[in-house]
Amino acid sequence: MSTKHRWFRVLAVAAALSLLTLAGCGDDDADTTTTEAPTTTAAPTTTTTEATAAEVDVMSESITAALAEWSPVIAPDALFENLSDGDESNDPFIVSVRSPEHYALGHIAGAVNIPWKSIADDASLAMLPMDQPIVVYCYTGHTGQVAATILRALGYDVQNLKFGMMGWSDNPEVVATTPFAAAAGYPTVTEATALPAADGLPEIATGRSEAFGIIQARAQAMLADWSPVIAPDAVFENLSDGDDANDPLIVSVRSAEHYALGHIDGAVDIGWKSIATLDSLEALPEGAPIVTYCYTGHTGQVAATILALFGYDVQNMKWGMMGWSDDADVVATTPFSAAAGYPTEGTALAFDEADVVGEAMTAALADWSPVISAEALFENLSDGDEDNDPVIVSVRAPEHYALGHIQGAINVPWGTLTDPAGLDVALAGLDAIPGDMQIVVYCYTGHTGQAAATFLRMLGYDAVNLKWGMMGWSDDAEVVATTPFAASAGYPTETEANDLPEADGLPAFSTGQAEVRDILIAQAKAMLPGWAPVIPPNALFENLSDGDDANDPLIVSVRSAEDYALGHVDGAINIGWKSIATDEALDALPEGAPIVVYCYTGHTGQVAATVLRLMGYDVQNVKFGMMGWSDDPDVVATTPFTAPAGYPTVASEG
Repeated sequence: MSTKHRWFRVLAVAAALSLLTLAGCGDDDADTTTTEAPTTTAAPTTTTTEATAAEVDVMSESITAALAEWSPVIAPDALFENLSDGDESNDPFIVSVRSPEHYALGHIAGAVNIPWKSIADDASLAMLPMDQPIVVYCYTGHTGQVAATILRALGYDVQNLKFGMMGWSDNPEVVATTPFAAAAGYPTVTEATALPAADGLPEIATGRSEAFGIIQARAQAMLADWSPVIAPDAVFENLSDGDDANDPLIVSVRSAEHYALGHIDGAVDIGWKSIATLDSLEALPEGAPIVTYCYTGHTGQVAATILALFGYDVQNMKWGMMGWSDDADVVATTPFSAAAGYPTEGTALAFDEADVVGEAMTAALADWSPVISAEALFENLSDGDEDNDPVIVSVRAPEHYALGHIQGAINVPWGTLTDPAGLDVALAGLDAIPGDMQIVVYCYTGHTGQAAATFLRMLGYDAVNLKWGMMGWSDDAEVVATTPFAASAGYPTETEANDLPEADGLPAFSTGQAEVRDILIAQAKAMLPGWAPVIPPNALFENLSDGDDANDPLIVSVRSAEDYALGHVDGAINIGWKSIATDEALDALPEGAPIVVYCYTGHTGQVAATVLRLMGYDVQNVKFGMMGWSDDPDVVATTPFTAPAGYPTVASEG
């Protein structure tokens, strides 16, 4: 998230909260104008009882203000008219929150794909404009409304497409779900039900102090496993099973006038715009099931999403009263009848994503020198000219960063580059790394630093990795915090060349993204968590020597052809690291089968392994490369690690 956006949020919250006043409840068929939402920014704080109470208050005030003047839906015809008026300057930013495979079947022209469960992730929010209207859409309007509600709570100018793709397209393959057909015709009552006695406020302790940070943390926590809707027949069956003990509290979030026309038996009335007030929250039971409903499913989904953010066990009734009652007066809105039949566009097939990414990766590797020596970095930092100093990024664990790090280095643990959840969003992940300066990354021995530097290089950063990592920089064993390289294992090599396998086809993946950077980030979020990027030489040797060929990985030497000819691991094929992402190389590699790559010292092998991992392969890099495998200096063909330089480090205070 840019500094500009963060300052915008800080400045906007005071103005927005003073301008917005609490409005009454209304039909989700209201006009589709949009007003500016209040915005805040995240900052960590300590978790105490007082902080917990304050978090509820902060969320309640901020969300209630955000809902006050919000028109949460936009009709398909209004969106189509906007997009077709010939004036691109007023077009909204369109987000499909459907799955990548359904996005690929067809989407509104220009739409980007952010699946709804990841809408609150930092990488997702970084894609969204703060200064342009946003329209999200899903299948039938429900998960789109979840995403829109969270974005509205976070300060975005956003609406949800009413009825989702079901209302936009008449192509059933593109719609990819069962559309609304008819109401069930279940009964309603007109006698009002009193609100329950005050049950107390929910307990929230995210450790954040500002509304944006609290809401984002809560969204990330609750979206992962939440089922946001419940079908009308499931609600009816529950209420009709003769067991009152399992009945949910039913909350009508329609207007008081429409609640009086008819509501589900036992339902209480809380207008959707006041669902986050402290009075409403106090009336709702913590730990007991709640079902909300509205007119067509949209404002009910707003209310359910808000309550889920506060920690309630809540679902929204799919289709709202439109799906429950066949009494037109009680439904009190125009129900869904048919899709508009507006056009959609397809997206590239899965292999095209791999093709586009492979081409970009090959270009990024072509002229890259992936490592910088400790001597070269030290000389740069010691030349008295701060203008040419790189940004130094330690990708080691925070506790090891604290033991000692290169002067001026920032700490971004390598696993958080694409998903800094749980860290201060202003000081973690890609947000912390400038795009207009040289970046030097370092780790323990050079391997995870090389993985991080490779990913950054793929995204367009001017990034290199410190050769040997902290092992090559410091001679303080406590600071190095790992077992340094001592000697090679002396395992055998062969000189006979091995042919590439027969073509296996290009890798197939589909993130639903259109731009290389977005595809790479999506792939990184999917492929890097849980990845063990290196395999020790002895583990590989043991595997190859166990007498079971069935579990052997494909070995890929990414060294030069000349050095491959000097000696290579038995059975290894040769693909130079700079061409690892070409169609010819990818076509030769087996999907779903283990691959082990190696190089000279572990660095360019880690480049190749990272590239292949981003492409979806099951791959690891041999730790320390041929230097760790062979004790034949002619075969190693490079100067191996001998001793650290002994350059200084600084420790974190406290």
